[in-house]
Amino acid sequence: MNKIFKYFIIILCAIGGLFLIGFIAVTLMIGYAFGSFDKSYSVSELKEEYYLREVEIADLIKYYNAIKPENYSVNIEFKSDKVLNRLMITTKDSTKIMYQNWNVGSNVLQSKKIRDLVGWEEREVRVLKSKLDKANCISVEDGEPLKIGFKRSGMGMFSFNIFQKAGTNRGEYNNGCQYILVNRSLALQYGGGAIGNQCFPNKN
Repeated sequence: MNKIFKYFIIILCAIGGLFLIGFIAVTLMIGYAFGSFDKSYSVSELKEEYYLREVEIADLIKYYNAIKPENYSVNIEFKSDKVLNRLMITTKDSTKIMYQNWNVGSNVLQSKKIRDLVGWEEREVRVLKSKLDKANCISVEDGEPLKIGFKRSGMGMFSFNIFQKAGTNRGEYNNGCQYILVNRSLALQYGGGAIGNQCFPNKN
């Protein structure tokens, strides 16, 4: 009887160990999927990153402004050379979404529907991705200010808002939470996504 009981305990411990390992593995996978292990940037680090790549960011903006469609605004984020994390095309006044998708192949930009809206050739998409890489950034969103996505952290995104017009009201870009106004040309932004904190995690 003692021998049977000992085997029973060993089996229970083995099953419990497997469940524990499985639980830890699933927890790590969920954490990784939601970016729990991604780097979070302070305001000081973002300023440093911007000034380090200021020339490349200016070149990216110049190129984007040269190829952006006349009648539509594009919000594009690259996951890789072949995959877009996000693509949204709206009317200039943002009242109507013409196209919106996530985690889609970059070749969607060559489909007839998107070509009719944006008109980008494959070469223009490659150059845009190359200029984003040189700027160490991942996305660009049309508007005033123009938003350059720097890096994701979980569901959140750290971005550089670049003002292109002298008359733009800078006041709303200095709320000390989602926006930090650095100077007349630049406001830093952190957005926590649909469920995350919308304020900068580290304002120092």
